[in-house]
Amino acid sequence: MTELRAECLSPIDAATLWPQLGRLGTEVIATRAGGHLLLSSALAATGLANLPRMPRTAVLGVKRGLGYRGVLVARELGGGAGWEAVSLRLARTKDDDAATALAGSAAAESARRGARTLYARVPEGSPHHDALRRAGLSAYGEERLLAVPRNGSRAAAAMLRPAERQDRHGIFRLYCRAVPENVRRQEAPTQQDWRAVQSALDCDREFVLDSDGTIAAWVGIGSREACALFDGAVEGVHDAVLDLVEGHEGRHATLVTAHYQFDLQRRAEERGYMLLGTRLLLARRLGLVNPLKEVAPVGIETIPL
Repeated sequence: MTELRAECLSPIDAATLWPQLGRLGTEVIATRAGGHLLLSSALAATGLANLPRMPRTAVLGVKRGLGYRGVLVARELGGGAGWEAVSLRLARTKDDDAATALAGSAAAESARRGARTLYARVPEGSPHHDALRRAGLSAYGEERLLAVPRNGSRAAAAMLRPAERQDRHGIFRLYCRAVPENVRRQEAPTQQDWRAVQSALDCDREFVLDSDGTIAAWVGIGSREACALFDGAVEGVHDAVLDLVEGHEGRHATLVTAHYQFDLQRRAEERGYMLLGTRLLLARRLGLVNPLKEVAPVGIETIPL
């Protein structure tokens, strides 16, 4: 194990770090919100009022003289059960010791703040994967990124309706039906964990498809990406999902499909979607979830004294 130690930076340190990002040119993890969160942390340190509400964040760094060998930004996800490493940048092209130290310290800091899981996404074939694995982050799945074709002004699918608050449990039940058990065990074994995973997708609009009293499909639309869960046994569900995604194409440019969503990816490619790349999904469980065992009342025979 590396002897390097990554320190959790104060808000003032995070504020002074922002101008140095140009020197940290190697992006190990670069998801949707990393840079914005670091900038928000810096602004918050100045004491400015009326800033948009932002999630709790942790900024960690491995120092080298007056600069940094690497910096990691992590954010708290919805419900607090999970944290996500959203940005990891290194000064060198490859620095496994710094990457391992940063990821390990991020896991410790997330656990200290009450998280049960630390999540991360890295490009497939990343040379830094082994360094993250040494920090306890193991791959449990893949995401395939598909470019949404520009089909003009296709109307949004009327089959799906906007999701409401009372749909949360139904969406989690759909998740349990649609996602393989080996993935669920690593990603979201409970509804609280699923809430964290769902918030990591950065969807600002959600839609559901009702079928026979249950939710048969869920589609999340974000500013850059769209994603979906669905019951493949429902007729026409793949086209309904893709129609909705293309109807909101002006808001994003990428459809994200999981490695087990073969039918959706095949149907999307038939409709002109192009494969852009693949991301690995990483997770490290920080706490052990022990469900209560089933119990039954047992009579106790008393012995007179």
